[in-house]
Amino acid sequence: MQLYRLTLATIFQRKVWIVALLSVLLLPVILPYLTPYESNPTLVQPARAQAAWVTLWVVAVAWVFFQASRFGDDTARSGMGSYFLSTGMSRVSQMLQIWAACMSYLIPLVGAALAVCFVGAMPSGSEERGMWIVTNFQYAALFLLVIAPLTMLAISVGSRFGSTIGYVIPLCLSVYGLFGVGYLAMMINVRENIFLDWLYVLSPHYHLADLTPRLVFKQGSMVGSEFLQLVAYFLGLKLVLSMISTVCFQTKPAT
Repeated sequence: MQLYRLTLATIFQRKVWIVALLSVLLLPVILPYLTPYESNPTLVQPARAQAAWVTLWVVAVAWVFFQASRFGDDTARSGMGSYFLSTGMSRVSQMLQIWAACMSYLIPLVGAALAVCFVGAMPSGSEERGMWIVTNFQYAALFLLVIAPLTMLAISVGSRFGSTIGYVIPLCLSVYGLFGVGYLAMMINVRENIFLDWLYVLSPHYHLADLTPRLVFKQGSMVGSEFLQLVAYFLGLKLVLSMISTVCFQTKPAT
């Protein structure tokens, strides 16, 4: 686990994780009070939960993907990948250790978002509290199923094509899956097109992992069968992206 510890220590020394953690903890507390909340104080708690998860998405896309692509690029270009390969550490093991180090900083951020929702936005009713807790844990699971494979993809693409491409590809996939698919669905409703239909089917529907509306409007948690279907879908996407990442990752720069 030498590469894991080295990556972990490097992220720690860069200190940007402090900004990420403080953003997830403090922005959800501050942002609701920048709105005219006096007209309806009951909206503060849902707004706080919304801010917590939106901030977490932004931090994951803006910081975690960037770190992952940068480490993939640095490992290949600096010769570390070749060195660890000569010591018996396989190419896949190197990728997984870098990925595990990035996830070691992401998981506490998810915990921070959950803490904000449980401490600063918990409903008063006992039945609502139970549904609130379940919904947030479902949200956390789906969030990790989306971000984890994209982080691995950022590492592998960064090692082969450089940190910029390694960052842009998962960034575009995540933004398209969260927002672009919805616009594509509206286009299909307006005008049927077999190409657009297939594109919609093959698109990554990451918007299904965004449970923010359920929290804001207190729609309750998903039923077990619905949640398990989403988990199976995102696990399938994870398998595809993991296979692509395994093939793409390299330990030395392309000649």
